[in-house]
Amino acid sequence: MKASTVLLMLSVFLLFSAVSAIALEIPESYADDIRNIEFFPNGAKFEFHVTPQDNGKFTAVLPGAFDPSSVRLLNPKDVYGNIMVTRRTRTRWTPGHLAQLKAQQEEQAEKVSGLEARRESLEQTLKLLAESVPDKANPAAIITYIRDAEEMRHNTEKELAALKATIAQEREKLNMYASELNAKRPAGDDSYITVTGEAGGTVMLEAFTSAASWRPKYVLNLNTIGDHVEVYMYVIASQKTGLNYEGDMTLHTKRPDEAVTTPSLDPLKVAIKPKEETIASTSLISIKRTNRMYKSAVTADEDAVELEEEEEFADIPQTESRPAVRESLSDRTLDIDGEIPGDGTEREFEVRMSDLNLDCKTVIVLIPELRNDAWIIASMDEGNEHLIPGEADLRVDNHSSGKIYIEEYGTGQKIIPFGYAEQITAKKERLADKTGVSWFSGVFTSGYKIEITNGTKDEQTVTVRDRLPVPTDDKIKLDVKSIEPKQKERDAENRLTWELTIPAGATVPITVDYSLSYPSGEELQYK
Repeated sequence: MKASTVLLMLSVFLLFSAVSAIALEIPESYADDIRNIEFFPNGAKFEFHVTPQDNGKFTAVLPGAFDPSSVRLLNPKDVYGNIMVTRRTRTRWTPGHLAQLKAQQEEQAEKVSGLEARRESLEQTLKLLAESVPDKANPAAIITYIRDAEEMRHNTEKELAALKATIAQEREKLNMYASELNAKRPAGDDSYITVTGEAGGTVMLEAFTSAASWRPKYVLNLNTIGDHVEVYMYVIASQKTGLNYEGDMTLHTKRPDEAVTTPSLDPLKVAIKPKEETIASTSLISIKRTNRMYKSAVTADEDAVELEEEEEFADIPQTESRPAVRESLSDRTLDIDGEIPGDGTEREFEVRMSDLNLDCKTVIVLIPELRNDAWIIASMDEGNEHLIPGEADLRVDNHSSGKIYIEEYGTGQKIIPFGYAEQITAKKERLADKTGVSWFSGVFTSGYKIEITNGTKDEQTVTVRDRLPVPTDDKIKLDVKSIEPKQKERDAENRLTWELTIPAGATVPITVDYSLSYPSGEELQYK
């Protein structure tokens, strides 16, 4: 009976071992003949070349980072029949280029384990010392025992304290190795993909992985003396398939969803307030409420102005590398070559821009409704270049001034905000508001004063923008009393533009005086 039981158990063990060996059919190597990588903002397509055996059969083994449903033949005429694509499980794969890091982690883990064992031994010694009792029948031995036990306990506790500090340091080092290894491990390292079939020659396969990405990065330097923007372009790419690659790469671009925030100014609209919201029409309460509502409307508008209107300064210059970028109606592609590891490490590639300079006009823009200091703007009225969307480090005359995300726009007028000029400021103060009422109409008299200060050592030409209310009801009439100095432009929505030349260290005022008339008994509401 016992012999039968042992035989049965042995048979089950051997069967389990055989099944496990089949299930964990670990590949020794992966397809490494990569001919090209096509990068997308999120993902990449790899092109593999596989040589069949003498009998025409082939097996391509791809890492688990690839999507099995994306595998397709690039030369289907050379392949006999269909191919079979299968995802299989495996123990975690450590690529060869990570073998040294894994060995360091394992060695460090063994070291920490040995130190932990020593710590447990010392703690056990202290426990035994605490629990042991001397022989009371021999008083002379008690004194010797206590002396020896005290010395042993002292030495043990001292060694234990030092050991705990060492363990903490070594464990921190172990965690560092483990974190680095996990960060560099391939995506999908617990599986792999097999592609099998028959062919009459070299098989060309394509497979997509989401474990890859790329992005452009620029350095844009606004040369205010030469009135041009110097463009330097870089490409930052990475992939985490576990396969190292060196060779040609194609980068595809697409229009992003993000928007660039640039200086803008909403029209200030005024309408008749609905009757049910009117508090009083002929009392001091009405006057105070009207003025307070105007101020709160302006405050609320400060948040909305910057977000809602982007038409006037929304276009950002788009240039592309002249020798390296190809453009079609649906896509732009950028060709580079170099080495890119399979552990997710980002590599930076410089793109030759053929000394690309964008001719521009430097404009200093002040919108006191939004902020006190001025925007530094590069304006290109007839731009004929494109920039692939991406991050940009901004410089003004080789001095860092900020960062921006370059959006994608067509050719034509383009505007880039290059930061702020803190020495050129505008301060806006409201003139005393006055509200009058009669039997037939109410009159709200208001205005403001803007003081522009040039704190630089040079004369500066600045563009100042502000606004007047826009009546949205025929019952409201706007009467502009005076604008000094006269504005250069006033658009259909009562946005005002001045172009002023401010001497070095000088302050120049702008005053605007206007009134609004509306039916008696009504109250104004700003939107």
